[in-house]
Amino acid sequence: MSQWKQIQQLEIRLLEHVDYLYDDNFPMDIRQGLAGWIEAQDWDSAANDESMATVLFSNLLSQLERVRSQEQNFLQRHNMKIIQQQLQVKYTSTPAIMARVISTCLREERRILASACMQEQGPLEKSLQSSVQFERQKNMDNRVGIIRGSVQMMDQAVKCIEDMQDDFDFRYKTLQSRETTDKNSEMMKQEVTRLQEMLNRLDFKRKEILSKMDLVIKEIDDLMTSQLSPELQDWKRRQQIAAIGGPLLTGLDQLQSWFTLTAQSLFQIKRQLDKLGELVVKVTYESDPIPLQKPQMEERVKYLIYHLIKSSFVVEKQPCMPTHPQKPLIIKTGVQFTTKVRLLVKLPEVDYQLKVKTTFDKDLPPGRVSRQFFILTNNTKVMDIEDYSNGCLSVEFRHLQLKEKKYINGTKGNEGLLSVTEELHSLSFEACFTVQGLTIDLETCSLPLVVISNVSQLPGGWASVMWYNLLTDEPRNMAFFGNPPRATWSQLSEVLSWQFSTFAGRGLNKEQLSMLGEKLLGQHASCSDYQVSWSKFCKENILGKPFSFWMWLDSILELIKKHLLPVWNENYIMGFVSKEMERILLKDKEQGTFLLRFSESHLGGITFTWVQHNENGEMSLNSVEPYTKNRLSALPFADIIRDYKVISDGVVPENPLKFLYPKIPKDEAFGRLYNSQPSKVHPYIPSILIPISELRSNVSTSSPVSCQSPEPPMTPGEFDMLNEQLCFSMETMAQWLELLKLDSALQGHVRQVYKGKIPLEIRHHLSLLIESQDWDSAAVDENKASTCFRALLLDLDQQWNRSVQENNILGGPNFSGMKDFLLKYFVNQPMNLAVILSECLKEEMRILASAREAKHCGSPTMEQKWRMLAHKINELQKQTSEVKQEIKSLEGLYENLGFIQKNWQSRVEGRVGLPQSKAAVEEECCQQTLIITQTKQLVLQQVGNILNQAEQTIVTLVDVELTEWKRRQQKACIGSPVDTSLDHLEKMFTAVAEVLVQIPKQLQKLQDLIGKYNSTDSSNLTGQMAEIKSFSLSLLKKLLSNALVVEKQPVMASLPQRPLIIKTGVRFAVSVRFLANLTEFIQKCSLKVTPSFDKDVEEAKTLKGFRQFDFDSNGYKFMDVHPAGGGLEAEFGHMLLKERKGKGKGSQETKVVDRPAGKRKRNQSEEDQRHLTVFEELHIIKFVIAFKHPGLECDIETSSLPLVVISSTNQVPAAWASVMWYNMLSNGEQRDLSLFLTPPSLTWEQLSQVLSWQFLSAGQLELNNDQLSTLRDKFVDNPDDLVHWKDFSKCDKNESSAWFWIDGILDLIKKHLADIWRDGSIMGFVTRTRTEELLKAKPNGTFLLRFSESNKDGAITFSWVEHSNGGTQVHAVDPYIKQELSVNSLPDIIYNYSLKAQKNTNRNPLLYLYPDIHKDTAFRRYYSGSETTAPKNSKHGYVPKNFIPVSENPTPPPSPTRELEMMDTDSQDTSMEHQKLIKELFPDLLLPPYHGVCTPSLQFTSVDPQSFA
Repeated sequence: MSQWKQIQQLEIRLLEHVDYLYDDNFPMDIRQGLAGWIEAQDWDSAANDESMATVLFSNLLSQLERVRSQEQNFLQRHNMKIIQQQLQVKYTSTPAIMARVISTCLREERRILASACMQEQGPLEKSLQSSVQFERQKNMDNRVGIIRGSVQMMDQAVKCIEDMQDDFDFRYKTLQSRETTDKNSEMMKQEVTRLQEMLNRLDFKRKEILSKMDLVIKEIDDLMTSQLSPELQDWKRRQQIAAIGGPLLTGLDQLQSWFTLTAQSLFQIKRQLDKLGELVVKVTYESDPIPLQKPQMEERVKYLIYHLIKSSFVVEKQPCMPTHPQKPLIIKTGVQFTTKVRLLVKLPEVDYQLKVKTTFDKDLPPGRVSRQFFILTNNTKVMDIEDYSNGCLSVEFRHLQLKEKKYINGTKGNEGLLSVTEELHSLSFEACFTVQGLTIDLETCSLPLVVISNVSQLPGGWASVMWYNLLTDEPRNMAFFGNPPRATWSQLSEVLSWQFSTFAGRGLNKEQLSMLGEKLLGQHASCSDYQVSWSKFCKENILGKPFSFWMWLDSILELIKKHLLPVWNENYIMGFVSKEMERILLKDKEQGTFLLRFSESHLGGITFTWVQHNENGEMSLNSVEPYTKNRLSALPFADIIRDYKVISDGVVPENPLKFLYPKIPKDEAFGRLYNSQPSKVHPYIPSILIPISELRSNVSTSSPVSCQSPEPPMTPGEFDMLNEQLCFSMETMAQWLELLKLDSALQGHVRQVYKGKIPLEIRHHLSLLIESQDWDSAAVDENKASTCFRALLLDLDQQWNRSVQENNILGGPNFSGMKDFLLKYFVNQPMNLAVILSECLKEEMRILASAREAKHCGSPTMEQKWRMLAHKINELQKQTSEVKQEIKSLEGLYENLGFIQKNWQSRVEGRVGLPQSKAAVEEECCQQTLIITQTKQLVLQQVGNILNQAEQTIVTLVDVELTEWKRRQQKACIGSPVDTSLDHLEKMFTAVAEVLVQIPKQLQKLQDLIGKYNSTDSSNLTGQMAEIKSFSLSLLKKLLSNALVVEKQPVMASLPQRPLIIKTGVRFAVSVRFLANLTEFIQKCSLKVTPSFDKDVEEAKTLKGFRQFDFDSNGYKFMDVHPAGGGLEAEFGHMLLKERKGKGKGSQETKVVDRPAGKRKRNQSEEDQRHLTVFEELHIIKFVIAFKHPGLECDIETSSLPLVVISSTNQVPAAWASVMWYNMLSNGEQRDLSLFLTPPSLTWEQLSQVLSWQFLSAGQLELNNDQLSTLRDKFVDNPDDLVHWKDFSKCDKNESSAWFWIDGILDLIKKHLADIWRDGSIMGFVTRTRTEELLKAKPNGTFLLRFSESNKDGAITFSWVEHSNGGTQVHAVDPYIKQELSVNSLPDIIYNYSLKAQKNTNRNPLLYLYPDIHKDTAFRRYYSGSETTAPKNSKHGYVPKNFIPVSENPTPPPSPTRELEMMDTDSQDTSMEHQKLIKELFPDLLLPPYHGVCTPSLQFTSVDPQSFA
């Protein structure tokens, strides 16, 4: 029977609740007409999948059209057509919302059906669904309607009073205008009498309307106090119950209707009072009631408006993580959550720029909680009108994220008072509401939240949420769990049943609840009023079990949700039944009868018990060992029941399961749930996985026998492979989740990273696996790359299979297409894929680092400055809009004047004398003309003010903001993680440009008006307007001349982290952006961007040997709107440089130059002054737009930062040194391409910053102060000394600079040490003396990692301490270089490193990473599998081998007090020089080889691993 048919058979009481589910968002007519089709669709999945929701929405409209065409009743056809049109308008752009609405309705229908199956409703559900509630709502509707009608009638009364007063005023002024001689006439006396009568009636009406207003205001006051506020509190209580699984929360739209109608009535009364105040200004008299009563009424109305709107600010959707939509009010740190607030007052007067700010734990008393958190993401959003709903004003925060505050003193406060899951927190929302001169501070807060840091805390957190919301309706009782109240079993059992109906689709019946009561309460289970303590429910373990009652029950819910849902919803699982009851139920049943129940001894386990009769007819019960989620992940439960076999004393296996209790044939019950059926199509013998148990003959009949359930149905080898490749946690995909939270501009950069490489959907849907693999190693290891590639394909197959099982092929991702792509392009070259993913992941890290730094780089001063600038621009826009309105009103004045002049004669004929009328008309025309003249002057004055303000704003934008952005971009190019987003600047440029474009248009309109109506002052104004127009165009030209910027500096794809280095013959990319992003410019102007190399560069003419280059092709691009970010951009993605042959070409390495006069450098020879290397030769790329717009034509130019052109990759380090040096010294404005003729020096503070950025780019961790201090000694003797360019980068045959040594280390980190550098495991830069000091006091085996100072290509060594013979020695291994680390990773070397002693014994001297971290704790997750697992059996006759680094055990020095020689570049170099000198002096002596302090490493010896067991 379909769900809808079951619904229709319910009693009237429940049908009323069903009726409440359906409204305009999802009419019941559709539910009735498409019942079967609707129930067959997966609306839950569609609610979270936009593409699937779109398909279902289209299908629904088609189904609706089909049903409508078959309908015979004309009225029904008409209604269905209207519904169809309404759905199209409401959901075409948001189909996922429709899917969510339908999913909610179906889920609530199931809950209502489940409650109907129970013999009686629980107390909570009864209280929430009483018939009194419906009567109360009807009464409320009626009362609000009466008030609204009364206010409308008062509107008519006020209008009537206004008409009476106008009539009175006209007669009174007419009477006053008569001549004095007529005032004593009889007619005058009658007129005075009529005026007195009119005034008396006016006084009566004024008193009457004030009296009615007073009554209505009192009625509204009573309504708000006695009904509206209680209804709101009732809704909030129902929201609490709905949050923990109770009946669907409805009624907010109805509440909004009441609030809105009440507010409309109050605002209308306020306007009526304002109108009465205006009438008093025109006509008043002695004892006028309006001045006496109006002030008090206004105050009362404002008071009611204030309290009504303040209470209308509610949390519509409580905070909830999208990953756990059915468990709101639990937030995990670092995971996004959503929440939604709503204003229940919907008025046209509302300022829709209503900003809502969220605050966490606002005003929480100190010491109440041990942990403190802050909102990591943007916590301010603007309220907007929801188009798909009834137009409510709301805002949804979709990307909030919490982070725990760090504690400087190491303590968190009152730790231990409450557990993590008992600490309650709150999320507050604030806004400032302004309407009709009233300013109201709005504030509301969420229900209490539980904040967890690990998913394992989720069950405990949910228990706290349930307990709180079940037992209290207080919105902010944060001390609740200091002394938690008890719950009655009747209350608790109802909530527990809700958990099963919410998470598993079917609630618990009376028998199941009775068994749960026995398990929790024992002998008190029959007493529904028995009090259950919080500790008993959640904290105390069940007697004899290592887990609490709630942990046991929650694990069952999780098991049903993930693995048993179809079986549970078919009501085939008895579930909660004790072993004693199980025996009673089965003892009289025939052989093979079985039932399904949950294990009482396992967390999240299900078992089946069956009846078996032996040869003597004796009955026995057998129970299989419970199946847990791990085993059910390998084989569906229905398939286990179908294929289960028992081997009994060697007899042929048979399936003992025949009938599901009470007597349903197994295949009839589970047939449609079987996952696989024997194939009859393909000529293959099908194979299936058979779960088997062994049943021995000596089975006891007194109790069920536990049979061993099968292991996961796969070979150990397959299981090891899967475990190795797919063993990762949710934390491993943190990088991709962080990328998804970035703004659109940065996400556009992410898309560019993957453009033309692999589809972004592969990165998205395989993010877990991609981030868990070592793609750096795979990029240089064919076998590793193949293994990783197969893991990707396997994961795609698994996701596809899940999609098939869940019937989500149509709406799910295209897994088969992703697999086809990988097979097509990478099956034969998996290393290419590894290289791509390795580079892309590193570029992602750089983007994230930039975003993180950007969040912290905006100083309060900068933000304040931006706010002030934005305010000025808003004022410009506002004033421009006012000018438009003034010109529009001016047009109306001209029309009125022309109409009077043209029609006055026809209007006055027969009424008053023509001469008198003519004089009046002329006077009126003069007044109108004067107003028009004044308005024109006012307009021109306003325009002048706008342009003056615009001039100041442009100066700020161009000279300050744009300059600062260019400086930030320079820093970003050399590694600084600062924000270089242009979106903010673009908005400002665009807004000012729009103002300046509008001004000439408005002036032209004004000029057209003047010409049209032949204005007398046209000659005076024309010159003035021309001058203003010219000024406006000059400002626009200045703005646009600076609006073209290079957004992405030239960069080669092979060196994404080192821009501004271009190699001849290698493609590079660059993009420009036009900040004045006006649609008018896009449509009317041809924004063609033409690049040129070294255009108008003086150095090309003055410097001898200056190389000249050309682009490979003369390409140009047209500006276009970027599809992701919306910016006006032109991207040159395939630029190529080639050197111009012939004249001017110098040597490859050094150019001889003529130094301009006056540029001399002290302490430097004249010869040195005349040499400039290719790395110091700077070039630029210029971009030009020939801009044409009505009234304005100009060339708009910009240029790249100076770049270095190289011809070989080994020139990259020196070129990058030049790029860094230039961009640290330059201010971003002047392009000094001859800077390296006399290169300025840097302070150590400047250099240390840029060096630290390099390590952040290479390994995601900057240098600390100790490391920088060590590096400083390489460059300067005194911290205040300057670092000279020659000392930093220049090199000759005899020595290399410190920079080349650092660059080698950076390359080493990037390729081989990134993970352990990021973890902070490498001390890196540490002197000889400091190493000795650090290690001597440490235990045996303590070691640290540091970089070799003698190897300029980058090498790393480790030094360890050894205490023996009463002395202390510090040893260091021969440094490992890149070639060695490409064979064995450093963690594996540390793990397997051995010292070979005199008796051929081996030992690993490395035990603790400095200061005291066990090496396995530090490096275990980076060990390769072969090094950490037991030796495997040989395959194909081969003995497995492994590479083990081995060193000879160093001989201790004879004296314990001897000072150890540690590796140091200076001392080592000196010793080497001494030895060389001795050899030259005494060539005839055979000297022993030099013994340094580094122990030689005999690594990569092939050794049998078992020898080190």
